Amino acid sequence: MPLTSGKQAPQGSPSSPRFYLLDFARFLAALAVVFYHFVSRDADQWPRSTRGMFPDLSIISSYGYLGVQLFFIVSGFVILMSTEGRTVSSFAAARAARIFPAYWLAVIATACLRTWTAPELGDGVTVPQVLVNLTMFQVPADVSHVDDVYWTLWIELVFYIIMACLMAAKVTYRGYTIFLAVYPSLMLLVAESEDLRLIDITGAKYFSFFALGMCLYLIHKHGSKFELWLLFAFNAAIGIHNTLYFSVPNEPTDGRFVTDVGVAIVVVAIIALMTVLTLTPFKHRGYTWMTKAGALTYPLYLTHHYWGLWLIGRLEPTMGRWLTLAIAVAASLIVAYMLERWVERPVRPRMRRLLQRVLS
Repeated sequence: MPLTSGKQAPQGSPSSPRFYLLDFARFLAALAVVFYHFVSRDADQWPRSTRGMFPDLSIISSYGYLGVQLFFIVSGFVILMSTEGRTVSSFAAARAARIFPAYWLAVIATACLRTWTAPELGDGVTVPQVLVNLTMFQVPADVSHVDDVYWTLWIELVFYIIMACLMAAKVTYRGYTIFLAVYPSLMLLVAESEDLRLIDITGAKYFSFFALGMCLYLIHKHGSKFELWLLFAFNAAIGIHNTLYFSVPNEPTDGRFVTDVGVAIVVVAIIALMTVLTLTPFKHRGYTWMTKAGALTYPLYLTHHYWGLWLIGRLEPTMGRWLTLAIAVAASLIVAYMLERWVERPVRPRMRRLLQRVLS
């Protein structure tokens, strides 16, 4: 989703070692988001509040939304790594082939669910809304998401665009260190402003987490240097500040289970975990099944929300809370596997080759 020196091949080549535990951490973060949506946010599909139905689990999973921060750190690390030895066109083709096939199917399937099968999940969607969502540009177009969880995808896409620009500018190591000091500072100013549209379009509240991943990759590749650790600490401080300032007061968890201290501890733990999984001897430990689990992360994130809630509403009256929850999670994993196995895996290489020909 690394290089201890410039001599190793980029990940994805036959000689490149996998980051098994990093893959598995992504998968666990996706599961945390799933449990957050299923048992920490009140939904009409449950007969009463999630706190009343899952008193202990709901409190723990209230912090599951912070899995998104882990996703962004991983992306910062992996995407910078993936630029090694690539042209801008090959990078763009690879990223588009990675994010769009499963996303297109998820958008269409969720739109059908909300319009015809389960209109109780919210207002139905319109054809223009779906078409804009298919571009992934619904945020700058000021169009509602077909599924609320798609908000992170625009932020991810903005990061890809930034990385493509840095590649086009042929930024060197020194250029990256300057960028990792200046751009997060600008994004902090944007995040502190009252321009909500600009905040949403730039993804200002979350860029520091991508920057953290980039810092980790540069340390991994170039070794432990003072300026890199200083940038790492700087972006970690911004990330913790932004999470506490913007996220805690607004999280729609039942009873406001999350606390400032709890959120700070979880975010620090995530940053520490990512450091261990990328910079210590643990980075290449693990098993091949962890990579397969990691491959389910994206399709699981795309499809679990509305489909899982719909299934909960259908099953809970007859099966009870725990069995319903288990089936909803299992079904989400099965759907994710099907998307990865029969959509992403066969379509991605074909789409990448096609886009490379077009862009070249």
